[in-house]
Amino acid sequence: MAKELWQIDQEHIWHPYTQHAIADKPLLVKRAKDEFIIIENENGQEVKLIDGISSWWVNIHGHCNEYINSKIKEQLDKHEQVVFAGFTHEPAIRLIEKLLPLLPKRDLHSEKPRRLSKAFFSDNGSTAVEVAIKMAIQYWQNNGQAKRHRIIAFKDSYHGDTIGTMSIGGTPTFHQAFKKLMFPVNFVDSPSPKLVNPNQKLNLIERQMVKEEARELAEQKALEQITILMNHFPGEIAAIVIEPLVQAASGMKFHRPVFLQKLRRLADQAGIFIIADEVFTGFGRTGSDFACQQAAIVPDIIALSKGITGGYMPMGLTVCTEEIYSAFHSKSASKTFFHGHSYTGNSLSCAAALASLELYIKEDRLKDVNYINMVMQKELPELIQLDCVKDVRIMGAIGVIEFNTDTGYLSELGPKLTQAFLERQILLRPLGNVLYFMPPYTISIDSLNYCLQTIKELAQELAEESYNVVKQ
Repeated sequence: MAKELWQIDQEHIWHPYTQHAIADKPLLVKRAKDEFIIIENENGQEVKLIDGISSWWVNIHGHCNEYINSKIKEQLDKHEQVVFAGFTHEPAIRLIEKLLPLLPKRDLHSEKPRRLSKAFFSDNGSTAVEVAIKMAIQYWQNNGQAKRHRIIAFKDSYHGDTIGTMSIGGTPTFHQAFKKLMFPVNFVDSPSPKLVNPNQKLNLIERQMVKEEARELAEQKALEQITILMNHFPGEIAAIVIEPLVQAASGMKFHRPVFLQKLRRLADQAGIFIIADEVFTGFGRTGSDFACQQAAIVPDIIALSKGITGGYMPMGLTVCTEEIYSAFHSKSASKTFFHGHSYTGNSLSCAAALASLELYIKEDRLKDVNYINMVMQKELPELIQLDCVKDVRIMGAIGVIEFNTDTGYLSELGPKLTQAFLERQILLRPLGNVLYFMPPYTISIDSLNYCLQTIKELAQELAEESYNVVKQ
């Protein structure tokens, strides 16, 4: 059976982010439970893999959670999908009722009160951000300021794979082929610092001091560039789009909460919206419910997806302030937000998201995140002493080891590490030379310890095999 399935797959299925000419054939999943994905190998045997990437960053409660399963089954007996234009339903209403109090609401860096109160459903992270861009631009048009159409975004950012989100993405490796189709965007430098040269003979304290200085310089440079753009295009900038605290797909690059605070004040001075892309960082991943809360700021628009359904069903959600919504609330049909998806507000997705949110709150998932963080803080920082390691970064339930080899997403080290971990029954999928560990929050202590020890062992092997081949 397995061989037949693999043959059909290889003949007819085109997998995402996969170069099939050089990729191994995909692993055949039989089932999944808790932190484990159970696959069938070529010999027909079942093998347990620890899901060290939360199945592309979405799974927060572990696989096949009984509570979420039961709530989806309950909803199946009521209705599975209904048109969301002109209709509504209880799962969507209850989800928003439970979610809104959890969103950022404490803003200590703006004199203007903001409350995220109007939610628009879509079906993935890309569309959630695309909706946010369109909301911001049409807000100004509806208010007679059509000149305000410019978007400021950051280099090394990633916001999705639609034309709109590719346009505001700063990762050319993914989107270069479509550059001619994208709308103009003003990019500024990433607030994430350039890394310390590993050939410098610095002790850990000295290295940290240099890194902090680099952070300040990177953040200051980004803010100065934004100021220049505001002065050069007065009355033309609609919004600034940012992944708060972590630029994820470009290599898990971190910046500090203080940068978001300064950005909030700067945007307020110019009357510009901030769009927070919390598709990845939302629902506890960085150590708080939402990354913006660590900076005590409230964005004008927030985009959510990934962990919102606990990894069960596709869903995107874009939540804006009453001020933004008011520009669309009119007796003029021309001011309507003409956007929608066939599966907007899908009943099963809403049921899954509501159940996931109930678990997240009731079982205090942030405690789980803090425990994972504590263990990673104990185990991973020592790796910085290896010549093959350029940097170690830890935030919330995200552990990052950047290796000192070919840089970038296309580094040959990534596939080699993926295979090495699979041989040790761990699913990790490095971003080129950047290895990240991001398990479901409910991972067992034994699995957590095994993963971290295996990461350390493989890093040591890399050091011994002299993988440090890049000229600095």
